Amino acid sequence: MCGICGIVDRRGRLEPIAVMNGVQQHRGPDDGGFLLADSSTGAWRLAAGPDTMPELNLPPIGAVGTAGADLVLGSRRLAILDLSAAGHMPMSYQDGALWLVFNGEIYNYIELRQELAAAGHTFASGSDTEVIMAAYAEWGVDCLSHFNGMFAFALWDGRRRRLFCGRDRFGIKPFYYHNQDGFFVFASEIKTLLHHPAVPREPNDRAIFDYLSLGQSDHTEQTFFQGIFALPAAHFLLLDLATGQIDIRRWWEAVINPTVHDGTGRDKPERYEQYAHLLEDGIRLRLRSDVPVGSCLSGGLDSSSVVTLANRLLLEEQVIPASLVGDHQKTFTARNREADIDEYQYSHLIVERTGAEENLVFPDPDLLWREIESFVWHLDEPVDSTSQYPQWNVMRLARQRGVTVLLDGQGGDETLAGYYAYYPPYLSQIRQELGLPAAIQAGWIASRVGGSPVRGVILDHLTNQLPWRLQQGVRRLLPPQGIPGGGGSGLKEWQLAPEFLKRFADRRWQPFTGVDESGLAGLLYRDLTTTNLPKLLRYEDRNSMAFSLEARLPFLDYRLVEMVFQLPLNYRLRDGWSKWILRRSMDGLLPPEICWRRSKLGFPTPELGWLKAGVGQIRDLLTRHDGGPIHCYLGRDVLRQIRDQGDDDLVATPGLWRIFNLILWHDIYFNRSPQAAFQALSQRQAVEIFA
Repeated sequence: MCGICGIVDRRGRLEPIAVMNGVQQHRGPDDGGFLLADSSTGAWRLAAGPDTMPELNLPPIGAVGTAGADLVLGSRRLAILDLSAAGHMPMSYQDGALWLVFNGEIYNYIELRQELAAAGHTFASGSDTEVIMAAYAEWGVDCLSHFNGMFAFALWDGRRRRLFCGRDRFGIKPFYYHNQDGFFVFASEIKTLLHHPAVPREPNDRAIFDYLSLGQSDHTEQTFFQGIFALPAAHFLLLDLATGQIDIRRWWEAVINPTVHDGTGRDKPERYEQYAHLLEDGIRLRLRSDVPVGSCLSGGLDSSSVVTLANRLLLEEQVIPASLVGDHQKTFTARNREADIDEYQYSHLIVERTGAEENLVFPDPDLLWREIESFVWHLDEPVDSTSQYPQWNVMRLARQRGVTVLLDGQGGDETLAGYYAYYPPYLSQIRQELGLPAAIQAGWIASRVGGSPVRGVILDHLTNQLPWRLQQGVRRLLPPQGIPGGGGSGLKEWQLAPEFLKRFADRRWQPFTGVDESGLAGLLYRDLTTTNLPKLLRYEDRNSMAFSLEARLPFLDYRLVEMVFQLPLNYRLRDGWSKWILRRSMDGLLPPEICWRRSKLGFPTPELGWLKAGVGQIRDLLTRHDGGPIHCYLGRDVLRQIRDQGDDDLVATPGLWRIFNLILWHDIYFNRSPQAAFQALSQRQAVEIFA
């Protein structure tokens, strides 16, 4: 796990690489380094940064200089596998013909190394980094399909004079770039790119509109910054330095089974066995580490499954040395002081069942408002709600307790239909395929098993099909069900500037997956690849890397995802139960209170209470920016109207968090210099102040 960056420039504007690499110090505090290359002659030289391992005896980047080079690669290393200097990056292969900077983990690197060794390749380290280059030497760009992992990398092929950049199937690891007129620059984080003076620093109004009006972010290759793009998940990029041409191609896509069931009416027990085996094997691979490992635990079905299976692998099979685990697996849980949204009764059941070491944190709203600027700076782009802050606290706690790798349950909801909102499209599909009586029966069973939240979402869906006036009457009698403590996040049309609305009047949700989204399988694939999971992965990456910690996600093992999407939908939703195949696979291993739990909270926070704790800062920010450039997005009098309310009405304003987050983000990234923001808000200072 690392931070990577690089510059390709025929005009030789490579000097900012040292500063850019330093901005990502939190992603890799253990080591750093640089490669400078002349693409036309093949000449190269290495240089050290301030944290480069001294045994490498490399000259500092300032002494080496960038003259004569047109390509430079930088790396910050968080050492996870092979902690020695042999894992240093940029790493070379084939006597300097190939060079790599790499962020992530290739979990099946041991098996690949054995296969490549049998084909004649040799290795000088025990790292997965070297395996990537050997795989490229053997299979070319097709090496990507051999990797089981999370990754974003840039590989310089000096013989072909091309830069090969790849990103994993789901975009777990980030890769951002700017490209213009022979100038190409990339990095793991957007804030890093902004430290190159040739990179524009302008907001992307289209992304801001999608965030404020459509409630979407991270759903296209565009970012909140004009001219800065994300390499899409499951894509690779080839930059030909001889011609300056860039070629971006998709390299992976799941095959989808769109049917409700397979037509036989018979259950197939072997499918549950296969799923359980793949999940456990995905966890087994993700436990490979040379540093201490722990697990996130919320008390929900996904994280409870991960902790339970990991516990057996760690303590019974001892898949990694006991010194990296301790006497008990370490779990990390964020709690709420509000009883109706606290899941401790469930997380503690898993602790009791497994004997794990329990580590708890209560996110403090006062601390949130003390470190809010650092939080916003680290996330790079605006976030949906305060629900990302508990994860920030969990990552900090894990690092404080000496853990460097954390397993997490992210991805289970998007693959296994874990959200209540999936019931209406599922019932609609049953009606289309099996008829109205079957849909009514399935809806009745679902509402009985799932309780009031499921009944509420089904009724709300049905109400939306009625004429508007009837909708209002139904909702007065049967108000929509909500999650306690969730808070509001959507903006109303009156809150947006008329000219802003007019500019994007035709902006509507566009399908980006290339699959039929009319059925539930297509909707799940869209949420997995476009609408939901990508932004959650950004939050996970930035929250973990802010504290120099690696998060690993077993539910996104591609073998598991491919299997689930090839199954009929009734292995996800059945007899009113979501995540059917997971529940059946874990039945008997998990406490029944969790395995067959009806309620689901997600990641709720007492958002209204937290906003009230920061009401003074919110009002001050609105006052300072009233009349500023933010008015090109928000109505002329909106900030004043919000600001002049009493505290209770102010914090209840629809979309208040989005408005506040956008303004603070805009202030940090466009009103301050990148250097000033880095010096004031880097996590090195935040840890010292708030730990």
